[in-house]
Amino acid sequence: MSQTLVQRNLDTPGARLKYLRSILQLTRAHIEKEYKLPEITLKSWENGTNKLTENGLKRCIAVYQSAGLIVDENWIISGEGLDPTVRRSLEHYFSMPSDVKLPVEEDEDLAILNEVDKFRNLYDGAVAMLVTNDEMSPYYEPGSYVGGILNKEASDWEKLVGKDCIVFLKDGGKFFRRFYQDSLGRYNIACVNPTTEAAQPVIYVPDIDGVAQAIWIRKRDVIRGSKKRM
Repeated sequence: MSQTLVQRNLDTPGARLKYLRSILQLTRAHIEKEYKLPEITLKSWENGTNKLTENGLKRCIAVYQSAGLIVDENWIISGEGLDPTVRRSLEHYFSMPSDVKLPVEEDEDLAILNEVDKFRNLYDGAVAMLVTNDEMSPYYEPGSYVGGILNKEASDWEKLVGKDCIVFLKDGGKFFRRFYQDSLGRYNIACVNPTTEAAQPVIYVPDIDGVAQAIWIRKRDVIRGSKKRM
């Protein structure tokens, strides 16, 4: 398993299953209604209270492929292989009947997804990433999205030192951390949260594919119902 998945808290099959569902913004109740996969069964697999069986794996793959996700069986089992990819347009996420009242949190999830899609379409090279851990707290909380413009020119990266960036690695890894350069000119990325439980608060990254400074953030706030953006 890659260190990237560990850093993203996707180090178990259940965590990866839950991540797949979050990509499509589907509730377990909706999956049970549309695909006849019991909500309680899916929850037990996601939370790790029951082991994901071979038949269960095939059922989950069938559900998410039908819902518009290209997913590799090996990625779910071991974290190796191709990362999941969405193959449908944003309209798919609004396919649930209009008279279905979503919980406040999930209703906001759809609004956030819409805004992320708009940001990606606003600029050439725009990228966005979901914050899944506390590594950048308190400035960026889990559940927030950050976005930037991907820069693949190595000669420009020095200008981003000291900035909060989405860093893409050549092995397919992706991190959101503060971007640094040491006295020898080598780049590394670090958490800003001094109390984070990250296995590696500072990571040396020799094989960078591209860097995007965070210039856009969509924070989650379901308690007050407000939308926080920068």
